[in-house]
Amino acid sequence: MSISSLKRFEIAPMNQSSGSSSFSYREGNPLIQFEIGAEDLYLLSHTLRLNFQLDLTDGAGNTPNNNNQVPATGLAEVLLNNRIGCAGVIENITISNLQNNTLEYCRAYPRLLSSLISAGAGWGDYSGYLTQTFGASANKEVQGRLCNKTIQVSQPLLCGIFLNGESIPLSFRSGTGGLRISLMLAPSIQALFGSTPATTNNSYYTLSNISLTGQYGVPQGGVLPPIKSLGFSAYQNFYSVINNNDNTQQISPSLAAVVSQFSNFVPTEHISSYAQDGYKTTPLLNKGTAVGNPQVNDAPVSGISFLRSGTQYPLRFKIDSRLLTNFVAGAAGGDVYGASGFDAQRQLYYQSSLRPLRRTTMCLAGANSEGLGIANGDVNHNSVTDLGTNGKQQCYGIGCRYDAMGNGSTANFKAQSFSLRIQSKLDGVSPMSMYTYFLHRGVINYDGNGIVSIST
Repeated sequence: MSISSLKRFEIAPMNQSSGSSSFSYREGNPLIQFEIGAEDLYLLSHTLRLNFQLDLTDGAGNTPNNNNQVPATGLAEVLLNNRIGCAGVIENITISNLQNNTLEYCRAYPRLLSSLISAGAGWGDYSGYLTQTFGASANKEVQGRLCNKTIQVSQPLLCGIFLNGESIPLSFRSGTGGLRISLMLAPSIQALFGSTPATTNNSYYTLSNISLTGQYGVPQGGVLPPIKSLGFSAYQNFYSVINNNDNTQQISPSLAAVVSQFSNFVPTEHISSYAQDGYKTTPLLNKGTAVGNPQVNDAPVSGISFLRSGTQYPLRFKIDSRLLTNFVAGAAGGDVYGASGFDAQRQLYYQSSLRPLRRTTMCLAGANSEGLGIANGDVNHNSVTDLGTNGKQQCYGIGCRYDAMGNGSTANFKAQSFSLRIQSKLDGVSPMSMYTYFLHRGVINYDGNGIVSIST
């Protein structure tokens, strides 16, 4: 690839009405679409940014007032998840070309980012550039202040096809054939939450001044060179619910080149609830004994096994976490961690599934995410967690990387099933939603006159 010059672009939504530049799930216009033309240009995907303003409105029709929060005890009216911020309003992203060939359908996008961003960002990043890109702070109290006013963001799209920042050829003859980027907004009850029902319930958000910006690379001679094939990456998502203490989830991804796999979790009752943050990545949790008690009690995982067609793969052993599951009676009658430390082995494999370890210089997982200060009564520190009854392990997940050597190798699940066995202390009456993602590679094939096929 040889680029002679750069061209900047700014694109407005193609489905923006002439009378209004705003989009809102509540107002019945939740779909935002952009088109990038099929030209002899490279899309420099590392420069691509989605820009917009976000305004929150409480259930009474007013701007939220989250100024009365006190660490661990204060009430909040309307909040966004403090780790992904404004990205939480985008439910799904579809990337296709102008011939309507789908390259990637990224479902449950906020749940994906809940894992991805924490894997490559530390506390200092949230104090700086992540506030500007995603409107995220990692701190619940600071996030409340952000939500009191208009939030301006300029965020990358962390879909698989843009993840590595590759230059994407756009022509019909030697490229994708242009791109159509479709964003489906999330219901307000899914994206927003708070602890003051009178004002949190029926709250909503509005997006305005939306644009897509980036840069094109102009090839030498102004014409893209002919190609026979074009590789790309994509995420594929699967949703399931686990509830038992020995659960095996079996999935048939039908993918020929899987790079990595990971899963994150949240209590099912927290999804689509104004009273709960549905984008947390919690450990497995049980309910307390009181009627209506939320899921706040730890249900520690004792064993994790990854399998392909019934055989342990790529790890030929079970991840054994029993040394970290010393049980004591919880205040609400459930099991909680005793004198346990950081679950380093599970976290190591999970971290590597999100990003190669050689590229990881910092992440949120650590003492703060484990909530270690809470045990000492320290509820006023700047934790990255929700300092509630269960403040620990908000960077929790399970995963593994098939490209362990970093040489581009993959695993074939085209005709073989994937299974994940999780042994835990789940009590059978506390369902946990599990979001499983496969990062995989696909190929676009050409015959000299355009696209012949797309294989994954």
